[in-house]
Amino acid sequence: MIYDTVIIGGGIIGLSILRSSLLAGYNAILIERNIDLCDGASGRNSGVICTGVDAPSGSLERALIRDSISCVREFCVVHNVPMRECGSLVCLWPWDEEEEEGEKKIDGKDVDKNVSSYARLKYVLHESHIAGDKDASFLSSEEVARLEPSLSSKCRGAVHIPGETVVDPWLFPLALAVHSRELAKNCGREYDVIRTGREVVMDSSNFDARKGVWNIVTRGTTNNNADEDDTITITARCVINAAGIDSDLVQLSASSASGNICKLPPPTFEARPRRGQYTIYAAPKGDNFMDDIDSEWPSVPRTIPTRPIQPVPSQFTKGIFVYSTLYDQIVVGPTAQDQSSRIDSTLDANVAKVLTSHASRVLGPDFDGSRMVGEYVGIRPGTSKRDYQIHLHSPANFITVGGIRSTGLTANLGISRHVVQCLLPAIIPPALNESSLPNSFPPTPLPDVKELVEQYHKRGDGKVVVGGHAYRVTHPLTRMGWDARTGLAA
Repeated sequence: MIYDTVIIGGGIIGLSILRSSLLAGYNAILIERNIDLCDGASGRNSGVICTGVDAPSGSLERALIRDSISCVREFCVVHNVPMRECGSLVCLWPWDEEEEEGEKKIDGKDVDKNVSSYARLKYVLHESHIAGDKDASFLSSEEVARLEPSLSSKCRGAVHIPGETVVDPWLFPLALAVHSRELAKNCGREYDVIRTGREVVMDSSNFDARKGVWNIVTRGTTNNNADEDDTITITARCVINAAGIDSDLVQLSASSASGNICKLPPPTFEARPRRGQYTIYAAPKGDNFMDDIDSEWPSVPRTIPTRPIQPVPSQFTKGIFVYSTLYDQIVVGPTAQDQSSRIDSTLDANVAKVLTSHASRVLGPDFDGSRMVGEYVGIRPGTSKRDYQIHLHSPANFITVGGIRSTGLTANLGISRHVVQCLLPAIIPPALNESSLPNSFPPTPLPDVKELVEQYHKRGDGKVVVGGHAYRVTHPLTRMGWDARTGLAA
């Protein structure tokens, strides 16, 4: 069998590209080396969908983020993915001013540290408007206290960005996987379009330029240890490399594959892993809910923030967030530390102390750092470049989707549309008969969270079954919320 395209990588980007490919009528298949989907960076994100204000103006990243968030709400509603459309607050704190280094220049003039901090906050508002968030606005400290009574009274003002959303970070990619399998079934395909526990061996694969097909060697994995006797060759007209932190290595291996007479070039970027550590805390005991204030979310406990609370970002990082999940647990993170290892997710006890201290400053005396229920580290697939590294190599029938950094959850719908609607047709013409496309099949929504939680506890193996397939809950935020049975899981 010859597939139209094989997608390497079962994170949220690979799953989103698979779904978009099937919706466009392509005969696609996805290969994931891990036993479970979303067991890498996609299983360690924040669960916050941002608006792209920190992405460089004019960048592909910002454009695809804006395209994606234009359809996130519809996707969540149609697929029954829980979300909280709450916006976020970029807050100015006194310690921001204290930690400014030296004098700053604004418009060529020397200004003191205090003015510099406010200027950076004004810049956030300016960039929000440029990015398309026309409703973003500046709030006084009194207005911040009204919106978020859980915050410390030391907040000196904030920019409110209304377009940001908190979602369940595991149910979103689960919906992509479930819909992909449903699309394939409705189109009469008898094979599973998602194959996990198999790794692609690109340096043993080859591209037949005369026929215009890749012969891709895959082998089974058990706990990521290769079984050399279990090899299967998959033939496809196009390879879409969505291997996350290893996307540069996949392209490098493919560039040396036998038969590569079309000379697929080596990657022009290099992965630069950046680790982000998070800590998670239970809400205070005996919490009072927000029924007595003007809130769209009266079920959110009064002593945890409804909206993600961000510091004023720097040119290098958005800083440490403080926010609540849909399961009423407080999340603090991520940190941002460059490292050479692509796999080292070891927890650092000193970093945990820093995160607890940060939460205490932001949330004030009501925060109880002793109620930590978990922590995790995510490794973001950054690169040596400032923008996404999405490249079409049409002579080699190869597309690389790399450098997605920390915005995969936010931008996945836009990225997949860009790849499938703009790049893939340069290799394989889209279906000419629109009546043959599977768009007419309405997706089956995910079961309600409470139903999934009951199944999760009843099974006891960390999995739930949806659409006849078992999926392991790989994201710590979902797993901890379901274990605690709080918030939406109550």
